[in-house]
Amino acid sequence: MLARRIRHAVAISSLSRAMSTATGDNKFYILRYDYVDDILHRRGPFRTEHLKRAVNFKQDGYIVMGGALVNPPDAGVFIFNVADKELIENFVKEDPYVLNDLVTSYSIREWTVVV
Repeated sequence: MLARRIRHAVAISSLSRAMSTATGDNKFYILRYDYVDDILHRRGPFRTEHLKRAVNFKQDGYIVMGGALVNPPDAGVFIFNVADKELIENFVKEDPYVLNDLVTSYSIREWTVVV
């Protein structure tokens, strides 16, 4: 029970930090990847580097959260909090999943956070 409360508090704290940095010039964006049908079988050689880059962007404060959609695992989503979506375009261009044709298409959409 205590561990669950701690995890909840940490999650709220992380979201609060992200929301507080959304003021000023920063905006939220959703990056959505559409994956190849056999992503679970093909991602192995590239997954470590893909995740390492995402974690680095999170540690630098650009990514709020991200992960794959499930049932089916046909897409992935990242929430960015940045001043310029060019940073997201560069993230995509250098992502091992994109470079190795695991992403069939992607979209970047500005997101207005209300609650």
